[in-house]
Amino acid sequence: MTSEEVDKLISAALNKTCQLDPAPTWLVKDMRRLLSPFISLLFSKSLTTGCFPQQFKEAVVRPLLEKTGPDTSELKNYRPISNLPFLSKLLQKVVQVCIQAFFDSNGLMPNMHSAYRRFHSSDTAVTKVVNDLLLAADSGQMSALCLLDLTAARL
Repeated sequence: MTSEEVDKLISAALNKTCQLDPAPTWLVKDMRRLLSPFISLLFSKSLTTGCFPQQFKEAVVRPLLEKTGPDTSELKNYRPISNLPFLSKLLQKVVQVCIQAFFDSNGLMPNMHSAYRRFHSSDTAVTKVVNDLLLAADSGQMSALCLLDLTAARL
């Protein structure tokens, strides 16, 4: 990934800072033109060697209440939230962009797949299902739709 592409990703990143970051995110963003060649080199070395820096593997984990209303004294009502260092999140984004570009250029993404695709979302998937149901109804066919909500499922 080029220095210019890393510069764009830094610019587009949210201004969230982790306490593990050696410098605040706003400062990295302000100095991105100076830092992006070095960050790009670090990321390239990481990807070519297959070595993910140890510091990028650390996170600050905090409990977050899953929903409002449940008993706050019950540990099962919390889920862990990992706050990662800025460069770790940025490297993950670089990998995601590279993989997505590879999939798109080689036609490896199914046409109806909506997750992790530009200009696609859950709204796109719902619109496709509704459209299919309407087309079936217009042609006199019967349809059945079974929905399963797994939002509260536990492993």
